[in-house]
Amino acid sequence: MHAFLLAGDNPDLALLELKGALRAEVGRTDVELVHPRIAIVRGLKDEEAEIVVRRLARTHSCHRVEEEPQGPEDLGRPLATREKLADRKPHLRPVFRPDSTEPFLARTLVNVAAAPRGEPFLDPMCNVGGILIEAGLIGCRPVIGIDVREEMVKGARENLEAYGIRDHELHVAKAQDVESVLEGPVAACALDPPYGRASHSRPRDPVRLLMEVLDALTNVVEGRVALAVADDVWKEVGPSFDHGPVVEDRVHSSLTRVVTYLRG
Repeated sequence: MHAFLLAGDNPDLALLELKGALRAEVGRTDVELVHPRIAIVRGLKDEEAEIVVRRLARTHSCHRVEEEPQGPEDLGRPLATREKLADRKPHLRPVFRPDSTEPFLARTLVNVAAAPRGEPFLDPMCNVGGILIEAGLIGCRPVIGIDVREEMVKGARENLEAYGIRDHELHVAKAQDVESVLEGPVAACALDPPYGRASHSRPRDPVRLLMEVLDALTNVVEGRVALAVADDVWKEVGPSFDHGPVVEDRVHSSLTRVVTYLRG
């Protein structure tokens, strides 16, 4: 069996991400939490465990174990560790926007969406491509972005190509109009709508906007739609949709976001 060492800042979010990655890579989500920071998965091959952990943002490492560990000290040498993400922070990308999704959240959302490799992935509010970069780097093809602002689409294109992601489709359009923009369905989707003081584009009515966008996405996304959204907005929106577990993620003293997914 294999033990996954979850990140310490939000183990609940790490567990949600791990289950999504397992679903995407091996078609299963059975995980047993044996310690607040250790999740056990039985029946994986070593190569499967390595593939899963290398696409994660909030799990430090995976370990092959013979017995259930009592704590991190029992894990021994890792079989594999997660990819380094810090060198893709927004201010290090060719085109910087302060409200662009940082790589740890972006990769988390891609995994919560259970985005499969080799299949189309969508971000209908793509900004300068933070989520699309992470989806492209784990092998989603093509990555499709929509943003109502032309300068954001240009920035997303520059950022994607800087990381070698050339199989992309980018559109200047409203997220609510996704059905008329896309040529066909996509396998998975993630979005990080504008919220909080750092965002200069927070809509006047974020509840109405998100309702309209999610309604449209249910018609074009075959799998999950993962999202991170301010908790006050989610309280209004959430009851209208069939969704998975909701995990709270505190950003700062005046903002808590929730991460979840619509069931696909």
